[in-house]
Amino acid sequence: MAQKRKQPERKMRIEDCSLKMQEHISQLGISSVEGYKEWCRTHNLSQGLDKNPRQRRDELYVLSRTRATRIMAKEKKDRNLKELLPKIYNQELRLEKLQNAVTRAISEAFESSIAPKVLLKFLLYLEDNSDLLKETSYIQGIAALVNHHESWIRSVETWKVKKHNRARQFSELARHLLAAYDVPLFMDSVWFNGNVTHQNWFKHIGIGQNIRSAQDIPISLTKKMAHHFLKAPRQYTVEEALRWGQVHALGGDRYLVEALRGTRLTRTFSNDDFWLNVIRFFIANPMLDVSHVNPIIDYIWHQRYENRRVFVERGVAREIGPAQPNFSMRRRTPETLLRQVAAWHGQLGREAKGGELEWTRSEIGEFHTLEGNEALRDMKFWSIRELLSSDELVDESRALQHCASTYARSCHTGRSSIWSMEIEDENGRRKILTIEVAPREKVIRQVRGKQNRLPTPKEKDLLSKWAEQEGLKLAGYI
Repeated sequence: MAQKRKQPERKMRIEDCSLKMQEHISQLGISSVEGYKEWCRTHNLSQGLDKNPRQRRDELYVLSRTRATRIMAKEKKDRNLKELLPKIYNQELRLEKLQNAVTRAISEAFESSIAPKVLLKFLLYLEDNSDLLKETSYIQGIAALVNHHESWIRSVETWKVKKHNRARQFSELARHLLAAYDVPLFMDSVWFNGNVTHQNWFKHIGIGQNIRSAQDIPISLTKKMAHHFLKAPRQYTVEEALRWGQVHALGGDRYLVEALRGTRLTRTFSNDDFWLNVIRFFIANPMLDVSHVNPIIDYIWHQRYENRRVFVERGVAREIGPAQPNFSMRRRTPETLLRQVAAWHGQLGREAKGGELEWTRSEIGEFHTLEGNEALRDMKFWSIRELLSSDELVDESRALQHCASTYARSCHTGRSSIWSMEIEDENGRRKILTIEVAPREKVIRQVRGKQNRLPTPKEKDLLSKWAEQEGLKLAGYI
């Protein structure tokens, strides 16, 4: 009797599994049942095709751990800088192939460096002798120092780390290379803001020269102003330090300087002789609440420099000069000036209401985050949203008692966008901060709370998260 021929075993297809298992195998990124069984065998898991929900969750967890391990291994490989730096320098490793943020920042630094060979030698030394290459934030500063290598007064090989704090390491490194004399700590920021003029001022002070004789100083400094400039706090920008020097030399205090931070006076120094008179006015009236400083400066600037738009007939407008081009501080008192500011704000509010301006959303996204614990009943919902009409700007101004309503035209033309940070908790929803963004430059230019107060550390942290999410830069004075 002929022996019955053995039939070949039919391979099982994914379509033969239950719908849930089909979806599960697809989630694992596997295309066949045999592949799934092999994957289970590799990870010491059951090879059966009838898994309960818990088993499927466990397998997804194993998959996530496996992927995370591969990514960490790749990043660890990328962090072997001593081996990678020559390859990045020689363009053997392109930016798109680098997984680690530090190596990507280094690759970008090589692309823009004016002395890539010096940069390579510098980075190799720092990798062996410091912690500075463990953070992306220091790569830009290191590259900037290299761009001034012809001005180094000492070689990098003679620098030894004395402190573990990375900010102090960078400060000491910059002074080792470029300074024989004391340079104030706030000057460290010049290596990260890309301002070559300010970097030259660092070198100028570092070789013992007076800031008054530095090139391209935007204002005239007395000896006393130059002295106080060097005493500005570490967290100040160079522009803020210049105002610090002026205010203190004229008899003002740090509270006035803090009120000036973030105003036009720390962004521009044009017509400085006039603005010095404004500063003298604030100093001469010490009982004037510094919360009025920002609104007063905005009012004066608008009256003296801002062109007005006048409709000469329906649908036809032309610009005319400022309302008071010869505005002067002579014989002005705080009381009359504040009444004029209040009247101006009221007029702006009426104009905004009457104009009913609206504008489209910018390309910048909103921000939302939830914090707290539901069981402890302390949950808070934070949001940052764009204001899209003159009515909304007026409401913002009334709620926080500042002059955001003056930005209606700038928002309408796309020069600015105004955002509101709000918080909602068990006590309801309320406004916290108003934020001005330059949408074309993607820079957060101003941040003010009620009565023009500066943001708290908590609020700054939320701003930083939003900025990182949307690719925005924060102005140095924020």
